[in-house]
Amino acid sequence: MKNPALRYAFLFFVAFLVAGMVFCAGCESTKQKTGKLDGFDDFVTQKMAEYEVPGAVVGIVENDTVVYLKGFGVREIGKPGKVDPDTRFQIASVSKYVTAGSVGSLVDEGKLDWDTPVVTYLPGFALKDTYAGEHATLRDLLAHRTGFRHFDGDLLGRLGYSDSEMLQRMRYLTPGTSFREKYVYSNAGFFIAGEAAARADNRSWEDLTDARIIRPLNMTRSGARPETLYLDENHVSGHGGVPGDLHTIPLEESGYPAAGQVVSTGRDMTQWLRMMLAGGSVDGRQVLTPKTVKEIHAASLVAGHGGPLNDPNAAVGLGCDSYNFLGERIIEKNGALDGVRSIVILIPGKNAGLVVIANKQLTILPEAIRDEFLERYIGKSGVDLQAREKANQAGWNSLIKSVEVPADAKPATITPSAIAGAYKNDLYGTMLVSGGADANNMTFQLGPDKYAGTLMHVTENTWYFSFPNPDDQVGYATFAANPSGSVTGFTSNELGPFVRS
Repeated sequence: MKNPALRYAFLFFVAFLVAGMVFCAGCESTKQKTGKLDGFDDFVTQKMAEYEVPGAVVGIVENDTVVYLKGFGVREIGKPGKVDPDTRFQIASVSKYVTAGSVGSLVDEGKLDWDTPVVTYLPGFALKDTYAGEHATLRDLLAHRTGFRHFDGDLLGRLGYSDSEMLQRMRYLTPGTSFREKYVYSNAGFFIAGEAAARADNRSWEDLTDARIIRPLNMTRSGARPETLYLDENHVSGHGGVPGDLHTIPLEESGYPAAGQVVSTGRDMTQWLRMMLAGGSVDGRQVLTPKTVKEIHAASLVAGHGGPLNDPNAAVGLGCDSYNFLGERIIEKNGALDGVRSIVILIPGKNAGLVVIANKQLTILPEAIRDEFLERYIGKSGVDLQAREKANQAGWNSLIKSVEVPADAKPATITPSAIAGAYKNDLYGTMLVSGGADANNMTFQLGPDKYAGTLMHVTENTWYFSFPNPDDQVGYATFAANPSGSVTGFTSNELGPFVRS
C-alpha cells in the first residue's frame, strides 16, 4: 500500500457472494496421497465467501509434482465464465521474483554481476545521493536497500515518459533513508534493475524475460507484456468495492514493467515453483544455476518481523522475502494491483510450494490460504492464524475512507484562479492546474500525457490531490505566494516541490 491515504476512497471490500457463486472450476485430479489436502477445497471455498472474493486459482507442488491445481469462482461477477487453472491473471509484484530470475540468468552467463555497481551497466546513471548512485548494485536494487522512499516515483510510469526518460529521472528521487541502512520497498529499484538487464542483453526487459524465463519454463499462457492478459477470453476482470457494493474495476498496468507487469496462470506458476524448488531445473532443463537460485533466496538484509508468526529475523532476498515457521525456512513473495492479489510460497525443506492468485484487491485471501498450507505441510502453529488474518482484513477495511477536512479548517488566502497555471518539478515534469471559483473542484494534468487528477481544498493554502486510479499516489500540496500575491509554487511531501513556470 502506497501511503496512509492509499486507496482511501477505494473500492476494496464487498458484499458476501450469493450462494453458488463460489465453486471449483477446471478441477484437476491430484496426485496427493498423504491426506494433507483433505478438505482443502472446502477451506478455499469458505474463505472466498468470507473475504468476498469472486474468483481465484490455487496450485500446490510437492516433490516436483503438481499435487493440487484448481480454479474457484468466476472471472467476472455477473458473467458465467469460470476461473480454471489456465485463466490468465496479472501476478502483480510476484513479477519481482520473476525479474530476479531473468536478471539471474544473465548473471549465470557473466553478462551481469549481483555486486558490481549498476552504473557499470548503465553509463550515466545517477541518483540524488551521489554515493548511492555510484555504488548501488543489482543486489541493492532487488533487495530494496538503496534508500528510496516507499513507492516513490511510481507515478512516472503513467505520465507518458519512455523507459530511457524515466531512467534519467531516477536521479531526482529524494532518499528516504541512508544507502543500505534498511529495507524500504521500492518499485523504482526494480525498474532500474530491469533496465540494466535490458542493456546487458541488448533487448527489452519484456523480451528477455519471455526468452529467458517464460518460454524455457513452458509457461505457454504467460508473458511479460500486459497485452498477454487479453489474448483470449479466459482472463479475469478486476473487482473491488466497499461492503454491499461489489463491482468490477479497471485492472491496473504496472508503472514500472519489471516491478509488476507479468501475466500468468495457476498452471504456469506451478512451473516456476518446480524450477525454484529444484535448484533452477525443470523438466530436464537447467534454466538457472543452483548458485543463482541460492543467491536469489539468500537473506540480503534483515527486514524485521514477517510471516504469519511474526519472525523477528525475517529477511529480504532478491525479489522475494524469507522467514521461519516452526523451524522451517519459508520463501515468499506477494503482490497487489488494482483488482488482483497474488502470493507464492516455497518450503524448501519440504520440497513444497504454493501459488494463489485472486481477482480482487485488497483481500487477505492469499495469506489465509498460505497459513492453512503451512500448517498442513509443517505443523500446527498453536496460534489461531485465521483469526489473525481476519483481524488484518479488518485493519485493511478501516483504510477505506475519504480524506478528512479538519474541524477547524481555515479558508485559503490564495484563490483558485490565482493557483491556475503551469508548475514544474524535476522528477515529474510539468503540472497544469485549472482553477475556477470552487476550491473543491479543481483539476490538474501531469506529465507529457497530461495524466489527470483533482485538487480538493483542505485548510488554508493546502489542497488534497488525488487521481482516478485509487492505487496512485495521493497527498497534500501547499501553495505559496510572494508579497505581491503571485503564486510561486507549492510544496508536497509526496510529490516534492513544484515551481511556477
